[in-house]
Amino acid sequence: MEGSRLTKAVQREIEAAVGGACSAAREDRICYSFDATDIRGLPDIVVWPESRDHVVAVAKIASRAHLPLVPRGAGTGYTGGSIPICGGIALSFEKMKRVIDVDVAARVAVVEPGVVNEDLRNAVERVGLMYPPDPASLKVSTIGGNVAEGAAGPRTVLYGTTGDYVVGLELVTVDGSVARTGYLASGSGTAWDPGPLIVGSEGTLAVVTRVALRLTDVPEATRTYWAEFDSLENAAAAVAVITADGVPVSVLEIIDRDTLACATEYVRGRAPDTRSEGALLIEVEGISSDLTGMWGRLKPLLERSGATLVRAASDERERDEIWEIRRSISASLARLATGKINEDIAVPRSRIPAFIQEMRCISREVDLPILAFGHAGDGNLHVNIMLDRADSLQVARARRAVSMLFRVALESDGTLSGEHGIGITKAEHLAEELDEAALRITAAVKRALDPSGLLNPDKILTDRPNPWWSDPAVSAIV
Repeated sequence: MEGSRLTKAVQREIEAAVGGACSAAREDRICYSFDATDIRGLPDIVVWPESRDHVVAVAKIASRAHLPLVPRGAGTGYTGGSIPICGGIALSFEKMKRVIDVDVAARVAVVEPGVVNEDLRNAVERVGLMYPPDPASLKVSTIGGNVAEGAAGPRTVLYGTTGDYVVGLELVTVDGSVARTGYLASGSGTAWDPGPLIVGSEGTLAVVTRVALRLTDVPEATRTYWAEFDSLENAAAAVAVITADGVPVSVLEIIDRDTLACATEYVRGRAPDTRSEGALLIEVEGISSDLTGMWGRLKPLLERSGATLVRAASDERERDEIWEIRRSISASLARLATGKINEDIAVPRSRIPAFIQEMRCISREVDLPILAFGHAGDGNLHVNIMLDRADSLQVARARRAVSMLFRVALESDGTLSGEHGIGITKAEHLAEELDEAALRITAAVKRALDPSGLLNPDKILTDRPNPWWSDPAVSAIV
């Protein structure tokens, strides 16, 4: 659909509704026209709501004026999910960042969507509880964005994804109606809860204005281990061995040589003192007495899998140093090329070694570097295709590589996305994973909740051909 242009009358109406917390200035609109991809889509106006009532008022105006309404978190997404490619209203939640309540007895936190993941974690840890989901972008990504994309993270292997912790939502529909579900509904909190429907819907079904999240106990103890291998395939095989043995890992991350070298130099200012082709970051957590023999159990598994170096972090400082390198990966890779495509393909853990071999073949075939790291514990691999964005031949080869990687993942009983969503970049491939019936159901849900197609249009389900590569209206600000 094509977004309507903002009229002066509608702009004045929005300004009055939100107390001036909006802007149609070009410089402000440009700031909200992109995410972590290279896609661009210029909104007609940016609105910074400060309350649910602001969201309700803006939704009603958007509905009457037939303006697209695009909710937005911190803009860290990798699939273009928050980009207003049809224009309209960019609804940024950076001012709705309150931790409203932490109910220690119920082990539930209630937050606004603009709360940064790490800020929530710190708030609940002060009362002896933990919010486990921890995407690598946790220092900047927001809870609303995590809910929209179904974010995961390194601890997913033990704790699950964001969706496993959503126990209630406050939703604003496209016509400005308000619905409260689950824990936030009146009564006992056992009412209808559409969390599984809304989580991962990328703002295409409703606007989330409040989230209730389940909390857990802070683990008594954590042990962190590091292993290096002479091949990435051996590192991947070790993942399958560890999980098959039943070791209760909370983190099992894989990193290839070039990624490790880049991140280490980024953090420490020098290349790592190793020629290893692959590495694993492993953590276990729980009761101290239960972890006493864990190293004796884990070390032989790693050595039998071909590890050339295995060590345990001796203290919290060493653990923090390891994690600083892991969390700096995405930022560090941006220095290697003018363009980077980060796909969050997921495959069964037992298929990871074979997938990596196929990935290397694809890299050679398209003559582009493809780096790999990610949450191997649940099969979620982040494959990064490095390219020169100004080179049209490299862009074409990169696009072919993406399609080939998706095909290999699906043939391996995997999925297109482990946590980043479909958005724009994967929309043209969705029919390769879902059958016709599933696509019909998805479209029917969208029509039922957003009959005018105004909520984050042209995402997930789209008729736009090859949207993020070939449409000049999307690839540049005009």
